[in-house]
Amino acid sequence: MSTNTVLIIGGTGKVGRQLTRHLAATNIPTFQSSRSGAATTEPNAANVKPIAFDWNDESTWEAALSSGATSIFLVGPPVLDMLPPVQSFVDRARKGSAKRFILLSGSPWAADINGPSTGRVHAYLKQLGDQGEIEWAALRPTWFQREYLWWLCRSSIERRVADVHPENLFEYENHRLSIVNESTIYSATGTGKIPWITTEDVAACALQLLTQPDAPNDEYLLFGPELLSYDDIADILTDVTGRKIVHKNLSAKELADRFENAGMPRGYAELMGAMDTDIKNGSENRNNSVVLALTGRQPRSFRDVAEEVKNAWATTEA
Repeated sequence: MSTNTVLIIGGTGKVGRQLTRHLAATNIPTFQSSRSGAATTEPNAANVKPIAFDWNDESTWEAALSSGATSIFLVGPPVLDMLPPVQSFVDRARKGSAKRFILLSGSPWAADINGPSTGRVHAYLKQLGDQGEIEWAALRPTWFQREYLWWLCRSSIERRVADVHPENLFEYENHRLSIVNESTIYSATGTGKIPWITTEDVAACALQLLTQPDAPNDEYLLFGPELLSYDDIADILTDVTGRKIVHKNLSAKELADRFENAGMPRGYAELMGAMDTDIKNGSENRNNSVVLALTGRQPRSFRDVAEEVKNAWATTEA
């Protein structure tokens, strides 16, 4: 497939903005969506244009559907059952110019039409692909390194808060404030290990799958280079910041309560607690070489990224 135009749904999210940066270095016409549609994160790239898109407002969909995009990067809405809106959008898009859909899913969510979260969307795209209706891929990255790193800069939060879904903002702010104000990471993962991955590496894989000639038509579990527990993360952050950072283990209910008290909807908060419990039980204790196979380079380490943004750790609340 020769990619003519790329549409990034969730364009100002963690992976979306990194994917936009990669595409800005090409001559591929790109539309970067956000709820406001006011500007792109790559203002100097002539090939990148802003476009308004809100999953909760179907009146905003038409601009995306009429953009002429042949390949679409999909980040679903932060709801427990995202299939209905995503299916509606995909069905409308594939009747037009869109032929390839790359879904950002997650390592916990296998394709399951009766399952939770992105697993249902994954199963639907696979079904369409098996029928020859579309080209597709599901990216299933493990937990992002920048979940704790990217949001430490207060100015970054203020600059982009209008384009961040509230559920994600609650999660990131809760982590950020606990590290900055309490020197503490809270989780319900126990000593469970995670092959942390950078958003840049996920975006590089997405770029490859959006633009390669051959239809990917597969799922891709994306892992970083090493297995680290939250205790390990706390030790690395202690080295980088020069101050003691500790990991406090909570029960799944205690973690859900903490997120809910920060403003996260209860159902979403309970899902986060359940996912941490899965990690505690070893669900993410695995690794592979998919990032290397797709991008031609090894994924970055957590320490490397933490060192890169270490100045952000000096941020304190006013």
